[in-house]
Amino acid sequence: MSDLGALPVRAYLAACLLAGVIGLWLGRVAWRDRDQPGGTEVALYLLCGGGISLLYGVRVAIGSELAMVVTLNLTTPLIAAVPGIWTAFTLAFAGHDQWRTEHRIVALATPPFVWVLLAWSSATHGLSRRSLAPVPEGPFTLLSFDLGLADIGFVLYAYALCVVGVLVVVDLYQRTGNRYRLQTFVILLGTLFPFLGGIATVVDLGSYANLAWFPSALVVHGVFLYGTVFWLGTLDAAVVARDTAVEVMQDPVIVAGSDGRIRDLNPAAEGLLPPDAVGSSLSAVFPRLETGVEHPIAIGDRQFDIQEDPITDPRGTDRGHVFLLRDVTERERRQTELQRREAELERQNERLEDFAGVVSHDLRNPLAAATAAVELARHDGDDDALDRAANAHERMDDLIEGLLSLATAGRSVDSVERVSLDATARRVWSRLETADATLSVEGPDATVLADGDRLEQLLSNLFRNAIEHAGSDVAVRVETERRAGGVAFAVADDGPGVPPDRRSEVTGRGVSLGDGTGLGLAIVVDIAEAHGWELSVEESESGGARFAIDGIEPADG
Repeated sequence: MSDLGALPVRAYLAACLLAGVIGLWLGRVAWRDRDQPGGTEVALYLLCGGGISLLYGVRVAIGSELAMVVTLNLTTPLIAAVPGIWTAFTLAFAGHDQWRTEHRIVALATPPFVWVLLAWSSATHGLSRRSLAPVPEGPFTLLSFDLGLADIGFVLYAYALCVVGVLVVVDLYQRTGNRYRLQTFVILLGTLFPFLGGIATVVDLGSYANLAWFPSALVVHGVFLYGTVFWLGTLDAAVVARDTAVEVMQDPVIVAGSDGRIRDLNPAAEGLLPPDAVGSSLSAVFPRLETGVEHPIAIGDRQFDIQEDPITDPRGTDRGHVFLLRDVTERERRQTELQRREAELERQNERLEDFAGVVSHDLRNPLAAATAAVELARHDGDDDALDRAANAHERMDDLIEGLLSLATAGRSVDSVERVSLDATARRVWSRLETADATLSVEGPDATVLADGDRLEQLLSNLFRNAIEHAGSDVAVRVETERRAGGVAFAVADDGPGVPPDRRSEVTGRGVSLGDGTGLGLAIVVDIAEAHGWELSVEESESGGARFAIDGIEPADG
């Protein structure tokens, strides 16, 4: 029997008694509040640790060998359960419930269960606790035994599960960053106590080779786990809620440290950035997040507005920045569509004003002339008056045709097709009354994307303009050219040309250098703008007029 009056014995018994009471009491409290993630495992861990501590204290205090063996056997299943409970706790706390299946729990419990059976029946096979006998060590009387193969296997298994649990906690820290820094630190710090206590028990490190040091260490570890789950976990409920909200956000969130390196990403940002973005420099991975970049920014086929907020500690020290990328792709698409519709509406309003001006002025003049000529013919029988009336009606017919063309020329182009410039120019020319005028097409036969009907109308108006202003024997030349920005073509003639001071106004509605309607070139401008092309008025090589159109999209890309 141990010397109960000796200070080492009394200190050891006091530690075991205190640890046992704390473990059983705190385990009971944890069991009542076991709804927290890992709460059930913490309660079982504390109950096992408290029971082991009390039983070890009883073994040291009593003198009967039989009683010592009985307490040892009662302690065995509690010791066997501890590694599995620890592993189950780490999985529950880290949120890996999918790993805590019934089959895996049975698989984890099987080796400890086999070891318990072998330990209890060691006298028949010698695979566990060989040469079991009480021995005096100073003031202590302790059970001494040699480790068998089953004992060595269980020790290795227990430490393997301990390491697995530590790795799960470390993985939790890596996944959540600083958000669970305190919790993971407390858990890992508490793990040191049973880890070192177990080593001190198995390996002879001092005067008492058979004295167990790990029972009280298990309770200390259980207290650390209790504090993590029921104190820190409760205090951090708001943090967990915010973290969950960030994780499920559809908008990407990027966290950068004060050193400019990416520290954390939510799943939406992980799908946007390269796989190795975490730990990399923000300026290297995402240079467009730098201050001063115009928003929104385009990433692939999506557009984002950037909200940047600083991260500061309680002392106001800069700790980094949080970038929230709001997907505004749909908003920008609607804005672009709205601007397009507004521009089209503005063009329509301008055409309505032109219609009003033409109807009130241009049509009124030939109508008045025709009316006067008809009245004169009625009174005097003047055939020349009838000719003037016929000419006035012909002009009104040209104006009406021009107005109808102008009404549809500026309408937005909703669909395009592959069109050959060479073939279209020759086809349009063949339909016109060209008298002695000639057409030549120079340059590559470019195939472009355009509204075929309106392209024909554009060429027809340019050809008519050349014939009307340069004479019936004009030489018209269509020039095509491939450029880096697309395809360009021009219609040039050898007529008198357009004076430099009139080139900016000649394409305006109602403006004519001769006696035309002033609508032909305005229709050309509207058709070009509807396609997104640019029209310019220049001088041809022969001194005539040259109308150049640029920015045409080629059909072959």
